[in-house]
Amino acid sequence: MTPALAWRLCALAGLATLVISTGFGWIAGLTACGPSGGVGPILAFELARTPEQLAALFGHEPCTSTLAAAQRTGLWLDMLGFIPAYSAFLALAGAALRPAWRHLGTLAIAAVLLAGLCDWLEGVVMFSLLGDLPGQPWQFGLLFWTVRPKFALLGLGEILLAVLLLRHGWLGRIAALVLGVCGAIALFLILIDPHDPLMMKAHSWGWTALLILAMIAAIRPSLAAARQSA
Repeated sequence: MTPALAWRLCALAGLATLVISTGFGWIAGLTACGPSGGVGPILAFELARTPEQLAALFGHEPCTSTLAAAQRTGLWLDMLGFIPAYSAFLALAGAALRPAWRHLGTLAIAAVLLAGLCDWLEGVVMFSLLGDLPGQPWQFGLLFWTVRPKFALLGLGEILLAVLLLRHGWLGRIAALVLGVCGAIALFLILIDPHDPLMMKAHSWGWTALLILAMIAAIRPSLAAARQSA
């Protein structure tokens, strides 16, 4: 695959990611029934560590059933739409950048695809919790080891893509600055304070910068061409 084709496909996948992400806001009843730790109900579910925390999030009937149905809808949208879209978006960016530094490009692609796999497995665990609210302690161990690695790998992948972008002209360096800083912030926060709203905002800002670059490169590949090969 040539970098030019990879950028075009990356831009399409990025636009699909953006469109699908808006779908979560249209899910009826997706509102926390109790304390959510200052984050949205989906992320609060992902970050829950005990049955007590999950029970508090889902509250009491009739809110419990409404939120559970909304979370199931969100999981289907996530697993069938959002995860494939963002995985393709980030991996195709890696494919477009890989000719400049093959080993690092391969590592970046592997990181984001592994993050997508963790995200999909996370969805399986969350479905099992929805079927047995508020869940068993062992299920939260599985949730922890899918959610935290997912976000850590996404942050790492963004940093690796940013390093690759440094070899792609002034436009690439601008995108590298935004993506690299945002990836580092997100990686830092998943380790020390995953409930900080800035974590998700950092991912969003970084992906936006990458999408803008991909759309420009899809039309004018020369503006994101590598300065040298390795």
